[in-house]
Amino acid sequence: MPEDKTDKAEEDIRPIPGTANNDPKNGHDLGRVAGGAGLAFLGRLGALIEAVSVVVFTWAYGAETFGLFAVLWSYVKVTTALSDAAMTTTLQRFVPRVAKEQEAYVAGYALKLSFSIACIFALIGTYFAPNIAGFINVGSSDAAHLTNVIRVYVWVLPFWTTVEVGTAAIRARRNFGPEIRVRIFYEQGLRLVAAVLFFTLGLDTYGLFLAHLISVMLAATLAVRLISKNYNFKDVLNAPMTGTLTKEMRKYGFTVMPSNLIKKLFSEFPVMLLNFMLPGAAGAAAGGYYSIARKIASALQVVKLAFEYVMAPLAAEKEGMGDRSMLQHMYAFATRMSICLALPFGAALYVARTDILAALDPEFQAAAAAIAILVIGRVIEASTGPSSSIIEMLGNRFLPLANGLVGLAAFISIGLMTIPTHGVTGAAVAATVGLNVAASLALIQVVGLYKLLPYNADLLKPGLISLISATALVTYAEYGPNFPAPTGLMIAIFGLIVALLLLVRFGLKMEDIAALGKPALWVSRKTK
Repeated sequence: MPEDKTDKAEEDIRPIPGTANNDPKNGHDLGRVAGGAGLAFLGRLGALIEAVSVVVFTWAYGAETFGLFAVLWSYVKVTTALSDAAMTTTLQRFVPRVAKEQEAYVAGYALKLSFSIACIFALIGTYFAPNIAGFINVGSSDAAHLTNVIRVYVWVLPFWTTVEVGTAAIRARRNFGPEIRVRIFYEQGLRLVAAVLFFTLGLDTYGLFLAHLISVMLAATLAVRLISKNYNFKDVLNAPMTGTLTKEMRKYGFTVMPSNLIKKLFSEFPVMLLNFMLPGAAGAAAGGYYSIARKIASALQVVKLAFEYVMAPLAAEKEGMGDRSMLQHMYAFATRMSICLALPFGAALYVARTDILAALDPEFQAAAAAIAILVIGRVIEASTGPSSSIIEMLGNRFLPLANGLVGLAAFISIGLMTIPTHGVTGAAVAATVGLNVAASLALIQVVGLYKLLPYNADLLKPGLISLISATALVTYAEYGPNFPAPTGLMIAIFGLIVALLLLVRFGLKMEDIAALGKPALWVSRKTK
């Protein structure tokens, strides 16, 4: 077999049992958590670029067409949770544990299986497009094109599945940076450029969907290229589709898939439910309003997701080595950072939300209350740390599904009561409750079953400083002077920067600062 070019790099980052790398005082593993989370955080900041993009999309295509795009994109993302066969999670579990010569086979099987399933779903969607169109509410200008739009847009599914599984394979190698280029600079950036170009060419309804299809196709190509750089690509292509290893992967993936689907439903089902429950153009527009609110609030979600992305493969690695004490140390660090960053970040979004919506048409102010509710919900969720990822990686296949089902049941029950009367705001309340029911259950289980404690005395000082900073920003938003836009946005940015400086200077202990890397060390020295 040809030598894997990443072997030496892998040897450099994989800790060896019994060395200083496993010593909590050394800080090596905390640095891996913080460094990887920082890169994953940048990767998830595609949500911020997407938030800027939707301003352009709504100006160009209008609220109803953008709402239709938001609804169909939600359907694609939910279907991806089925078409990927949970290979995104399976890769995080298997790649760190198998022998080095089997890693490419794991990645190759995951890619081939998920792409094949996605193509089958796309063919089914193309054939049944007229039937699917009957379940989607749209404005009068888009109604005549809906079936053809579905037939075109459904082919985003296999390419987006490839992006998700391909970048997950890269993360499974504890390499958290490359997906930034794929998800932001290519998928997000090209979509924006192409959408504007197609609008200028007069493609009023189809332009947005064609732009997304083209950008995702390019992102999928680049994701495969990253695979070729990080794995033996010949082995990836020749990965067997049968055997003991593939059977174990399928068994694990299909077991985890329902819980992954529920995670997607928490994010996307409010858009789908709003469109379904509210008739005609109102349903399309409401889906767009909620999508805007969710995208703005998702800028906060990246804090928790960044640590979850990193903790998943590292938890599998540490558990495989029997290093439960280091896993405890990393879990507490990730939870501490999630709380201390989410509080001021959430408060800044709360301050800036009206100024952000001011860039859109006036009717989008309907999303202001939903943004506030979703931001509060994401801050509470961040306080549970990467509990869900740890439950998944430590091998309990039933609990993630049970947690998700309980949370989803809470969301649907509340949503059916609140959406007909409160629309977008009601959907935000239901989603917030459902998310936090599932997250709280995972936290309780990690503590009760695995005796891993996410909170300790190290949280008190930085947590208090972050809470004071967040309270000051929220107090300004509620009782401060009402300046015209974009003053509120500028104050939010300035307040967030000050809050982070105070956190590093006065809140975090030296071990945490060192784990965060050179920027934090520079701040801690320069502000003394």
